[in-house]
Amino acid sequence: MQQAGPIATDIVLLGAGTAHLGLLRRFARRPQSGARLTLVAPEPEVPFAGLLAALIRGDCTMSDACIDLARLTVAAGARLILAEATAIDLAGRSLELAGRPPMPFGLLSVDLAGESALPDARADCIPVSPPGRFLAQLPTLEAALPDGARVAIVGGGSAGIELALALARRFRGRLRLVLVSETPEPPAAAPPGARRAVRAALVDAGVELASAVLAGALTDGRLALSDGSFLPTDAALWAGGTRAPGVLADSGLACDAAGRVLVDARQRSVSHPWVFAAGDCAAQPLGYPSGAWAGSLLAATLRRAARGRKLGRFAHRWRPPLDMPTMLDLGGGRATAWGNGLAVSGETVWRGKDWLDRRRVRAYAPPVAPPRHLPLHAAARTGAEAPAVMLAALPRMASPDALIGLGVPDHTAVLTPPVGQALVQSVACLRACLDDPFLFGQVAAAHALSEQHAMGARPWTALAIAAVPTGSRMWAELGDMLAGAAELLGADGCTLVGGHRAEASEASLGFAVSGLAEQSRLRRKAGLRAGDALLLTKPLGTGIVLAGHARGATRAAWLCAATGSMRTSNGAASRILRAHGANACAAVNGSGLAGHLGEMLGASRAAAVLWWDAIPVLPGALELFASGGSGRRRWWDRPMPPRDGAGAGAALLADPQTSGGLLAGVPPARADACVAALWAAGLQAAIVGVVEAAAPGTPMIRMEQGQGL
Repeated sequence: MQQAGPIATDIVLLGAGTAHLGLLRRFARRPQSGARLTLVAPEPEVPFAGLLAALIRGDCTMSDACIDLARLTVAAGARLILAEATAIDLAGRSLELAGRPPMPFGLLSVDLAGESALPDARADCIPVSPPGRFLAQLPTLEAALPDGARVAIVGGGSAGIELALALARRFRGRLRLVLVSETPEPPAAAPPGARRAVRAALVDAGVELASAVLAGALTDGRLALSDGSFLPTDAALWAGGTRAPGVLADSGLACDAAGRVLVDARQRSVSHPWVFAAGDCAAQPLGYPSGAWAGSLLAATLRRAARGRKLGRFAHRWRPPLDMPTMLDLGGGRATAWGNGLAVSGETVWRGKDWLDRRRVRAYAPPVAPPRHLPLHAAARTGAEAPAVMLAALPRMASPDALIGLGVPDHTAVLTPPVGQALVQSVACLRACLDDPFLFGQVAAAHALSEQHAMGARPWTALAIAAVPTGSRMWAELGDMLAGAAELLGADGCTLVGGHRAEASEASLGFAVSGLAEQSRLRRKAGLRAGDALLLTKPLGTGIVLAGHARGATRAAWLCAATGSMRTSNGAASRILRAHGANACAAVNGSGLAGHLGEMLGASRAAAVLWWDAIPVLPGALELFASGGSGRRRWWDRPMPPRDGAGAGAALLADPQTSGGLLAGVPPARADACVAALWAAGLQAAIVGVVEAAAPGTPMIRMEQGQGL
């Protein structure tokens, strides 16, 4: 059949399973024209199954054992949306996401992690799948169990055996472990040599074995067994089989009894041809690829579907060998492997497995892109009033002082200011620095409100200023941007009353904000006094982290910490600073900490000492700075790492911040109480320096090691 030519298609990947990870690797090597990938996942990092036991034992870190989705999606040219899907609207072709607007799709591929198939929804058993959730609650479980407590691990397969042996190493005899297996000698599919190695490892680790029984519900500290007996236990970890998430069957997709999507040989749903599935979510014919092999088939299938081509009979080219070797980590530097009826065990097998698993994780860390210029703002070229589609997703916000606003055909906002209030106006605009439009809208709104909070004003109304590249499909995403912005504006008591759109070289979003304040309570940049403590309410480093993200060097955990800081409003910090008698205040944004502090000192005719070791820094900012923002240590294109912390501190002072914190001068007697109140409000505040009297011939800002007030 003749190729119909590329068509614009939104391909949404729901879940970060092994098949989707392999697909993203292939799209990174060879992008698909006319198609846009979006990965929707609940967590920024995915634990690699082969290193899960080592991670539980503490033999490796999260960064060593997890696949970083932020770097992988940047390399693949895909968007990363960290959200949990609550429903799939097949008729409207959209995903319902928790706490955000629906996401439309042209093609949908599902590769979600399976959920532990608990015997009873009311049972007290702890699910082991998805592994990310289990790892998050494992420290809490460990702290809650007293010494000598009995823990049952349900499941005699590879997952249950590795978990039992890993926990035995982690607990080091503090807890009693029991492995409940449905077969007489686990694992059932292994040859006799592998089963003997597993049994010896369980004995050496002190793990009890309850074999040839099925486990039921855990009730009142007793685990029901299929032979009619009960196993006394304080906790039960369920690693005995998985089922697909209920959102699939609830959507109307054709599924099997375990909730897995029924697919054909090309991994396409038998009931809805624009939906595909792989991994734990797919019930596909026997003999077809799974895991990493499925990524090759799925990538080829989606490429053809996105271009409007028939899928044809090409799936046989991606069939892997039917009997792939199985490797099992026994702990203590030993492993066993079997395949085609043969089994080997020992330290050499473990070394080979560990090397192979770590190599696979590194394969999902793509090379960093070359540096490129990233302008701070986009200049609009043409403009028109905000269309209805741009504002359709917004909630109907209303201000009691607005005579005319959203929802009327007039292209203006008419307001009635309260009597006796001073009007404070500010404007700020951001280029689209994040892939997630809803999250970017929140960051842009928090950034625009910062100047109002620095002045001590109460944000009142806002007008949106949005720009999108000519011919871009991002017009459909403006509703998501504004919905995120409206949510954060509303939480700060600010009403979005209108907007304006334009076409530009790149996407951007800004707001013209009007605030209200009593003239006697306005804070200015002038007003610092000698002896005042300098307080910073947010950590520095957003500029470095975002620049690294644009090149694929920023880890997902670092990006999440940065976005969490950027989307936090400065409203609470402003109120706390006022309550503790702040003399002067400024929002730390594009000019960096040094630039805004210089403005405050110049207006106050003062000088300051900054303590470089007291400045709070976002996770990953110093690592990115030391590697030149590239994530790769190459001597020909990176600056030399700082010889001491002062060098890094000086670089952070000039780092332009997006939605940074507030910098304020507070009387020294009240500084400690102010920092304590800021921390109680969830803000990572710190005293970063002290104001001094200006002296001729001395620098306005000096860097020293912290001495305290």
